[in-house]
Amino acid sequence: MKTKILLSFLLVSVVILNGCSSKKEETKTNSSTTEQTKQETPKEKIYGLNDEWVVDGQWKLKITSVTPTAERNQFSEDKPAQVVVINYTYENLGYTSDVQDLFLTPSTVIDEGKKVSKTYPAGVKVYPKPTPVGAIMDGAQDAYGLQTESKTIKIIFEHYDGNKKKQKAIFEVPVK
Repeated sequence: MKTKILLSFLLVSVVILNGCSSKKEETKTNSSTTEQTKQETPKEKIYGLNDEWVVDGQWKLKITSVTPTAERNQFSEDKPAQVVVINYTYENLGYTSDVQDLFLTPSTVIDEGKKVSKTYPAGVKVYPKPTPVGAIMDGAQDAYGLQTESKTIKIIFEHYDGNKKKQKAIFEVPVK
């Protein structure tokens, strides 16, 4: 008789403990945390022509122009709808690395058709160079072949700073 009462008591205890499980509470906590994260995520700033992207103590960069060029490379298999030359300037405010000095180039260029563009071998006279602390790379150029002829393009720069933190800037610039 005592064993039946003891087993019944244990069974009731297990059922009660399972009913009070914290899985539902964890789900509620996770969803409210997700909502807070969504609310706290700031919208990325979009830079324009001649706007300066400054990463404090590291570098500053600005795009000075994006111009179309009629020049085509006869040896390239690519047949872009439009080739543009991106002109930009950057200054090393304090970026240091064991590998090389500051070297900035666009990581992604997107045309008006939302197509990611590739670099194109034409129209560049001044290539970007590794730039030591305190120096300015003035008039750096990169050429891109666009799949869609565009009046405005999106240019994204991504680079790890000297503290190994990824920095990103998005520019929307007219093609003139």
